[in-house]
Amino acid sequence: MNGPAINPIALQGTGLVKRFKTGRTHIEVLKSVDFDCRHGEMTMVMGPSGSGKSTLIASLSGLLKPDEGQVTALGEDLWSQRPGKIDKFRLDNCGFIFQGFNLFGALTALQQVTTILKYKGFSPAEAK
Repeated sequence: MNGPAINPIALQGTGLVKRFKTGRTHIEVLKSVDFDCRHGEMTMVMGPSGSGKSTLIASLSGLLKPDEGQVTALGEDLWSQRPGKIDKFRLDNCGFIFQGFNLFGALTALQQVTTILKYKGFSPAEAK
């Protein structure tokens, strides 16, 4: 008898392709990328500038639809959902820490991280 998976996949991208067009030039930023993250894991995406990190994260979180491939989030095809459900998935399940130029200069590091939790109804103490 098989029990439930101990650490099932929470987010999976399969064969992700994303292309951008600049004038007459087509740039393939994601080239059949596969990705998975299991429940309870914290995942960091690292690489050199221009390697497609932001495009991958945007595709996996519902910000930017890939040209090809599939994103499965919590067992459902993310990109077949209505926009409001994709937004709710992102709010409830995704956290981003952007590169320095996207940070709020007036906030401390702790404030940067806890701000979204306050939008979700957490008290300042709970957010910390």
